[in-house]
Amino acid sequence: MEQLSKARIKLLHSLQHKKYRLKYDKFIVEGLKIIKELVAEHQNMVESVYISNPDYQSVLTLADRNVEVSIITEEEMKGISQMVTPPGALAVCTIPSEEPLPNQMSDSVYFYLDAIRDPGNMGTILRNADWFGMEYVLLSPDCTDIYNHKVIQASMGSALRVKTCVVEVDKLHSLGAALYVCDAGGESIRHADPPQEGIFILGNESQGVSEILRQHASKIYAVSGSKSLGAESLNVASVSAIIGAWLQKD
Repeated sequence: MEQLSKARIKLLHSLQHKKYRLKYDKFIVEGLKIIKELVAEHQNMVESVYISNPDYQSVLTLADRNVEVSIITEEEMKGISQMVTPPGALAVCTIPSEEPLPNQMSDSVYFYLDAIRDPGNMGTILRNADWFGMEYVLLSPDCTDIYNHKVIQASMGSALRVKTCVVEVDKLHSLGAALYVCDAGGESIRHADPPQEGIFILGNESQGVSEILRQHASKIYAVSGSKSLGAESLNVASVSAIIGAWLQKD
């Protein structure tokens, strides 16, 4: 059993903050399932793994014996975990290089996230995009950091599978793809045929889609709330799931 050094504990604590994730090019992932997927799919990203349940060691090393796995105490795990109830497995990973924009954007559908700030929403949207087969999700520069541990957990690992690219809001309209805003007041998707290509813009949780993007949109689509019992709006992550399912419509 390995005892964590003070320097290592300090580093792990610092990775809870974006500025240190960027400084060290590292982030933290917690949970046996997500770490197993990382080892299997992105082994080069995994720097080290800490577990407080010795039974996890055989499970992880079966995937790849080159991954360094250290057993620590439950008390130490509580001290370094970012979760209220630690899952007993924590990995330190290297942030990969940012993905370039796809060469051709006029033959598929994408989400563009305009200032999505809530990590839970971000993670769920990335999970939905993964479920519906979207290879890329585009982000405005003021979106929450995808390496925030809450994003990773909410996405169930999809944040590390779906490619993300940061695109300035004022440059989105120049990418050569049709822009579609998803917002209340637009045409209900209930009676519309889904486009086969284009960028679907999902707006900020409280402010919606920025005006500059609305001005460049080819069309505005809405998830109808005509039967609402009083809810004023629909959560943006829920909208992403509905739009994703609609886009699968034959």
